[in-house]
Amino acid sequence: MAQNRKSFCIVCIANYCRSPVIEFFLKKRFGDEYEFFSAGLSPISLPSMDPRSLDFLKQNNIPHPFHNAKKINNTMLKYFDYFFAVDLFVLNELNKCFPKFKHKFKLFTYQFNDINIIDPYRLDTEGYTKVMNDIKYVSTKIELKDI
Repeated sequence: MAQNRKSFCIVCIANYCRSPVIEFFLKKRFGDEYEFFSAGLSPISLPSMDPRSLDFLKQNNIPHPFHNAKKINNTMLKYFDYFFAVDLFVLNELNKCFPKFKHKFKLFTYQFNDINIIDPYRLDTEGYTKVMNDIKYVSTKIELKDI
């Protein structure tokens, strides 16, 4: 555990749309209380993150440094206390690929059974914005103390 604070890695497929947005929302909300990072199962090879995600962060006054997509790896699996899978597909892949670390994996929306954060990459503007608003909602309501 990093510096006596819980550490979380948010994982999606490409580390391009959803997981970095969640990372920056949680960093803003929880400040120095917890450590946050994001990664992907199969990161996209584009610089930064989806421009729509960048716009959404900007509209919500969420500061974000430069972002490069990263692939989840064994060093991360050992280092981070918990991994939030953004959707069920990602959770299933994490459990299948890294069974030794199952105890660290949790669905990001585990406290919100009626919310499913789908991959917005190919969605139109309206669909993309809905996914981002779901991310914002969960990020501002999730409780981390009991994990």
